[in-house]
Amino acid sequence: MKHFSALLVGVVLASAGRGVFAQQSLSTGGDPMSDMPPALAMPGDEASSLPIGPGTEAEGGAALEPIPEEVAPGTESDGFGNSLLGEPVRALAACPALFESTGTWLRRGYWYSEVDYMFLNRAWEKKGLVLGREERLVNGGVGQPIAIAPYIVGNYINLRGHSPGGEGLARVNIGRFLFRDSNNRDHLLEAGWLGGGQFREFASGTSPNAGSSTVTTAANEVGWQVSDFIDGPNPSFDGSAFMSASYVAQVNTGELNYVVRSRLHRDRMLLEPNGQWVRAATPTRTYSWLAGIRYMSLDDTLNWIATDRTGTTTIAEGGFYDVRTTNQLFGAQLGGSIGYETARWSITATGKVAPCWNRMHLRSTFDLNRTTFVDGFTDSHEDTLAFVGEANLIARYHLRPNLSLRAGLEALTANTVAIAPHQVNFVPGGFPQIARSGDSTLLGTSFGIEAYW
Repeated sequence: MKHFSALLVGVVLASAGRGVFAQQSLSTGGDPMSDMPPALAMPGDEASSLPIGPGTEAEGGAALEPIPEEVAPGTESDGFGNSLLGEPVRALAACPALFESTGTWLRRGYWYSEVDYMFLNRAWEKKGLVLGREERLVNGGVGQPIAIAPYIVGNYINLRGHSPGGEGLARVNIGRFLFRDSNNRDHLLEAGWLGGGQFREFASGTSPNAGSSTVTTAANEVGWQVSDFIDGPNPSFDGSAFMSASYVAQVNTGELNYVVRSRLHRDRMLLEPNGQWVRAATPTRTYSWLAGIRYMSLDDTLNWIATDRTGTTTIAEGGFYDVRTTNQLFGAQLGGSIGYETARWSITATGKVAPCWNRMHLRSTFDLNRTTFVDGFTDSHEDTLAFVGEANLIARYHLRPNLSLRAGLEALTANTVAIAPHQVNFVPGGFPQIARSGDSTLLGTSFGIEAYW
């Protein structure tokens, strides 16, 4: 009985369905042509060319046959341009919607550009680096060096490695459409650059009795001592009255990629409760893949100075230490993205990895103001393997099919690089080896605009 009922329902539905040129409307009528939307009539159509419904007779009593409507030519005033299907951008036959899908309507153009302002924070050391701290001095007598008692006053000259502060950078990407394959994927050639900002840190301190000419009361004497992790047993700025450090870092990176990117699926035709058919974009999960090359430069400069205590006969504790490191990274790059896209907005997560060859250069000089010659000088080059990774999460809002606003979260990192503060050691005569275990990570946000033409 159940099978018979299902078969009966199927027969009733099959007998009720009638074919039309495109889609069925909710209106009723005896002839298929009466189901066609009246909006198909184009301005300027002759009355004789319009479909004639049942019940209309010509001379002699013969029923007139319906005349299919011809394709109306498109005009420049349509504002849509030519169809990718090779037909004018107007209704074809009985379809009330334009034959232009959002799969081809968005991101139209041979060229595109993405311009972003980025506000990023740079991290290069989890706990930072303490260059010096204030400690109580013990007088060894006239003409004797000042010793350091195990009593810490509490002031530090510290470079904050994890949160030195935010800095503005720029990012520009320019791409060229090459072709679209049979899977509705765009093949693109894209070039990009990121950089322009400088990350700066500055720290300084002066001992409370820096101007004393003679050490008379050890309990009141305070001076700066360099961290033992930096100078070890070597002479340095220990006992200085004034100390300051300025650290500047700059990042620039460029890339050239071949990109394969999927598009929105074809539109859906939706029937509204009022009986009208409307076209709606199909929300789509999109993917992309890329392969290319990446270049990255990391420049670090550290200028550290100290001032000797005036009027003392002890060994000089003042001087300067200047360090400049340069990293030139170059390598192949692979990446991809996954996103969710609609007709009005999209959100995309992208990741890139690039194993690189790193050409490092170190140039450093320090002088303790004790003699006329420089105590330490280094000028050396080394090569090593490094790694560059980039990730972002970008949200877009489409103001127009070829113009979008962008905002996102950004991350860029490079490891196995030379960082200037890591090179300070006070080794007399210079130390040619380069400390290469540093990391440089940028985290922050971006805001920009994307355009196609």
